[in-house]
Amino acid sequence: MAMKYRLRVAAFDTPHMVKFVAAMRTIQGFNDNRSYHKIAGFHGAPDRYCWHHQFSRNSSLTARLFLPWHRAYLYHLEQNLQDVDADVALPRWDWTIAGGIPNAYAADQVNGQPNPLFSSTINLAPPLVETPIQRSTWRNPRPTLPVFNAPWADANSNGEATLAELVDAILENVRDLETFNDLMESIHDQIHGWIGGDMGDPTTAAFDPIFFAHHCMIDRIWYLWQIRHGWDRFPTALLDEPLIPFGKTVRQVLNVQELGYEYAADAVTIPLGG
Repeated sequence: MAMKYRLRVAAFDTPHMVKFVAAMRTIQGFNDNRSYHKIAGFHGAPDRYCWHHQFSRNSSLTARLFLPWHRAYLYHLEQNLQDVDADVALPRWDWTIAGGIPNAYAADQVNGQPNPLFSSTINLAPPLVETPIQRSTWRNPRPTLPVFNAPWADANSNGEATLAELVDAILENVRDLETFNDLMESIHDQIHGWIGGDMGDPTTAAFDPIFFAHHCMIDRIWYLWQIRHGWDRFPTALLDEPLIPFGKTVRQVLNVQELGYEYAADAVTIPLGG
C-alpha cells in the first residue's frame, strides 16, 4: 500500500485539491452506504456515534475517545474517497496560519459547477429524526478566529494566546494524554463555534464538508504530539475498545503510518538520476 500524504487545503487548481474535489463531488452524488450523506450521518443525526468530552450516545462507557474515534472517522471517509480515486487524501485546514475559511471551502462554485466543499444537502426525515431536516448546510463565521486566555501559551506576552501560540505550547509542554486530549477538545469546540451555522451544532456538523478539514487538522496535531511522546500513549484498558461503526479498535488507529497515511507540508516530485 502506497503511503498517502495529507496536505494543506490549497487553491482549486492544486493537484491534490483537484482530485479531492472531484472525489467529493462523486460521493455526494451517491445514494447508498458509500455516500457522503450516509457517512456524515454517523457523527450526529441520525446515528449519533460520535465521542465528545468522554461521552457517546451509543455507549455506557465514560472515556476519552474523542481523538481515536475521529481519526477512525476521517479514515473511513478517506477510504470511500479512495474507492473513487486511489490517489485522493484528505486535506487539512491549518487554522493556525489562516485568517478565516479557506477559499476552497468558501467559494460556492468551482469551474462553473457547484463546489462540493461549500456545502452538502441534509435530507433526514422521521423516523431517522424527530423533526425533518431537509436543506443545504450553512455557516455564520465570526469576523476573527478565536484567541485564548492562556498566559502559559502567550509567547509574545500581549495578553492573549493565538491558535498558533496555543498549539505550539501544547506540543512543547503538555506530556500527559488526558490534558492534551482536553485541550484539543477545547480548541476543537472553539473552531466549531467560530464557524457557526451547522458546524455549531453536533447534530449537523459533519454534513458541512469543512468539518473533515477541521478534524484533519486536529488529527495532525495529535500525530505531531505522538511523534514527540510516543505512538502508544493511550490507556491500556481502552486499547481494544471498538470505534463504532468503523470496525476498528483504538489500538488499530494509534499509528497513522500503519493506516497508510502521513502528514506533510507539501508534496514535490523529486527527479531521479544524476
